[in-house]
Amino acid sequence: MATGTQEREESAWAVISPVVRRYVLGSRYITWLVALGVLAGMVAAAASGFGMPFMIRYVFPVVFGEVQPPEAIHAWLEAHVPAEDMAGAILWSAALLIPFIMAVRSTATYLNAFLLTKAGMLALAEMRTDIFARLQRLSFSFHDRKKRGDLMTVVVQYTQNIQQGLITILNDILIQPFILVAAVGYLLFAALTSRESAMLLGNLIISAAVIPVIHFVGKKLVKHVRKSLVGMNIITATIEETLSAQREVRAFNLEKRQEGLLQDAIRYFNRALMRIAAWQQLLTPLVEIVTALALSFALYRGAQDGLTLEQFTAIATAFYFCYDPVKRLGATANCCQMVRAGIEGVNEILHAKDETPEPADPQPLPQPTQGAVDFRNVNFSYVEDTPVLRDISVSVPPGQVVALVGPSGSGKTTFINLVCRFYDPDSGSVSIDGVDVRNLTRADRTHAIGLVSQFSALFRGTIRENIRVGKPDADDAAVERAAERARVNEFALEDPAGYDRMLEEGGSGLSGGQRQRVSIARAFLKNAPILILDEATSALDMKSEAAIQGSLQELAQGHTTFIIAHRFSTIRMASRILVFEAGRIVADGSHAQLYESCVLYRHLYDEQVRQEKHGKESAC
Repeated sequence: MATGTQEREESAWAVISPVVRRYVLGSRYITWLVALGVLAGMVAAAASGFGMPFMIRYVFPVVFGEVQPPEAIHAWLEAHVPAEDMAGAILWSAALLIPFIMAVRSTATYLNAFLLTKAGMLALAEMRTDIFARLQRLSFSFHDRKKRGDLMTVVVQYTQNIQQGLITILNDILIQPFILVAAVGYLLFAALTSRESAMLLGNLIISAAVIPVIHFVGKKLVKHVRKSLVGMNIITATIEETLSAQREVRAFNLEKRQEGLLQDAIRYFNRALMRIAAWQQLLTPLVEIVTALALSFALYRGAQDGLTLEQFTAIATAFYFCYDPVKRLGATANCCQMVRAGIEGVNEILHAKDETPEPADPQPLPQPTQGAVDFRNVNFSYVEDTPVLRDISVSVPPGQVVALVGPSGSGKTTFINLVCRFYDPDSGSVSIDGVDVRNLTRADRTHAIGLVSQFSALFRGTIRENIRVGKPDADDAAVERAAERARVNEFALEDPAGYDRMLEEGGSGLSGGQRQRVSIARAFLKNAPILILDEATSALDMKSEAAIQGSLQELAQGHTTFIIAHRFSTIRMASRILVFEAGRIVADGSHAQLYESCVLYRHLYDEQVRQEKHGKESAC
């Protein structure tokens, strides 16, 4: 049993130690903060473990006049203090030693807590930044497999737990043994100067009973800590899902359902927390019972050996400072298991395989970039053995406007995702101007592609800052020209702040059409050789779409453009149409050619026209 527990502890430290090396020892400033904090803790430990018993045994009796101070101190006082003032000087000297030791202990304890807290906060900030940066670099496949709520829990809650746990571990694993050594040192000192060595040995043997108790409690804690982390993931995911879908929740009267899901998750989480608390709190009384047994043995032996009250009180205090570190080290062992569980969740992100990695030997795009796109025998699947694209081979010359048409799930959006290298094909290649997109750096690839999607993401900031996302180094004049071409000025200048009007998260306060115009302005500003319009008007009504059509046509001029739209009115500006069905391109040509030759295209078009006549919309 002990061997198995030892292996688990070694495994826990094997998980924790890389984090310590990276976020504590990896920064010279944080390392110094930790070192100084631990040093201050050791001073406090010495003042507690040795200083307190020493005062009880040797200083208090001097204060109460029961004994004289040590000969060296008494001789120094005789040489510097008149005889009539000797008693008062001895009393004052002994009395002042008490606040001096307590001041040293208190100051060192404060510095220990402050310095380690500061080190922990700096390490926490760096860890969160690394995780957030890693999340932004990982492939879409990774994000497809993970829930956003789970990822948010890792970034916020897991890292907080790790920070608090690491500081506890680094502090206690260094300082508590020092307190233990100081207290044992006093016991050895007492044993060497009197006859209490047998009592010391007997108590140390009894204290060994604490070790299997600590192992047992740690084993129970690990299971419930992992359950609590799962519960927190479910809570965060439920809240995030509900808040991001408020319209659907209210439209379908799902409030009670979502509240029930959250209550179930909270109950699961609370059960795990209560079990953690139960096992954590159980450790203290168990250790205290062992301490009481040891002290009762000390009292019994002390009474037989003729101990004085001062001697027994000092030894009892030293024993307390022996058992308290043992108790804290037991809690530290359990804390290691809790931190380990958090680090395992963090490592799922930091050590996740990047399925669209940066090339080891990148190739630059030809300059100026023309925007030719080639697919060669491309096959792709999100899930193994479930192909989404099958043997796609197509070439799009620079400046051509191409519409992608087909039933839902036929592979249109996946085709675009491969152009952007959001995913890599299972086989075959996708190239821009003859360069495989897998050989392009992320920066070169993003500079070559402009994207206007169905739900344009606007960020907290001004309208001007949101447009400048398209080209961060653009000056105000360029931003305003792009805004005018996208007709953002028509609504932005109605506000006194103009382009400096602040937008909240998601662009709240703007209509769907206004948000799309900001997104189109970004694309105008970026002026990338390849433009992707992915359902750019599908969320708009007919009137808003008509207002934006002119901007889209102007934006597409001179750019290789891919259009995905469910309304045929949006794809009329395309000179070429690719028809998708079940992951294949089944037809390729102009509208007139396809209407005559492609049954699927003709059916989709006629259905669209029929429904438009009836004032309805149909998915293409």
